[in-house]
Amino acid sequence: AKMFKQLYKWKWIIAALSCFLLLYILPTEFIEKYYSTGFFLWIRKIVDNTFAHLPFPSYYLFIVVLFFIILKWFLHFFKEKPSPLLQHLFKIASFAGFMITLFFIMWGFNYGRIPIEKHLNFEINTLTEEQLIVETKETIAHLSQIRKSIKNDTNVIPEIVFVNNIEENSRDALCATLNDFKYPNSTKIRGRFVLDDMFLIFGVGGQYMPYIGEGNVDDAVYYSRKSFYLMHEMAHGNGFTNEATCNFLAYVSCMQAGNLSIEYSGEINYLIYLFNAWKNTNENIFLAFKNELPLALKKDLEDMKRHNEKHTFKSAFLGDMINNAYLKILGIQDGVKNYDKMVLLVYAWKQQKINIH
Repeated sequence: AKMFKQLYKWKWIIAALSCFLLLYILPTEFIEKYYSTGFFLWIRKIVDNTFAHLPFPSYYLFIVVLFFIILKWFLHFFKEKPSPLLQHLFKIASFAGFMITLFFIMWGFNYGRIPIEKHLNFEINTLTEEQLIVETKETIAHLSQIRKSIKNDTNVIPEIVFVNNIEENSRDALCATLNDFKYPNSTKIRGRFVLDDMFLIFGVGGQYMPYIGEGNVDDAVYYSRKSFYLMHEMAHGNGFTNEATCNFLAYVSCMQAGNLSIEYSGEINYLIYLFNAWKNTNENIFLAFKNELPLALKKDLEDMKRHNEKHTFKSAFLGDMINNAYLKILGIQDGVKNYDKMVLLVYAWKQQKINIH
């Protein structure tokens, strides 16, 4: 009985370690079938019918609850007869164990699901420099064409074009893509905006919080990029953990939305990823592309740059550090670099479409 009592005391630490163990040993097919397209869908239903109905982002509620828990501990620490330090540390470890276990139950096991490229039978290959040049040129040409259809001069597109009915339009576009790809999805998932710079202070534009099942985007994200960001976070909410996968799903959804402003949002975000790929591999080609940009796009990107500079903080490196460590712990070996894999997924998707037609 004493041993049982000891074990019970350690229950959350044991549970958390068991979750990590299960993630590594369970076959991807098992996780896909019984968790991602099984149990997790019930979790989705529960959060969609509770937190989703709050008149404000549930993220605020999560922060307030966490703040009170930490405050309570802090005050407890300084009370008259403080418990020994080890006891305190054990309590903290237990709480962390509880939060980790809850994280896995509510979303985290999706890290072990079948990768999207396998599900969609994609040929994933590294691109040659020539292929990347063609891809960048086509993206610029398409973006320029969309830009002309929205606004035929070189003045910056007004914000209202992008933010009108943005949550509903983004959700519908994402659901259509997930249906196309034969993935179950939530038609009630929320993607909401939090206060300016609440995330950007850590260099992060959006976040999906598994405990409340809601995607959140910083309201200071540049307006033409918002729709893409929302879809990225909502893709997380539909059980996709991989950053590149969520970027890819957001991109395809933007392209197929049949809505010019959403298409523009997808293509401008994709162009930024392509430019980043060039910056890392060949600075000269990057500069050549930048100089040859049509004037309207040049102006758009300059306006975006000015906006971003106002919302860039010295503390931004923290977000990258935390994000990198977090992704690596959960088995995404390339960490933050995983975002770049989006280009390969998009390219494979385009090739597959050409081959089908």
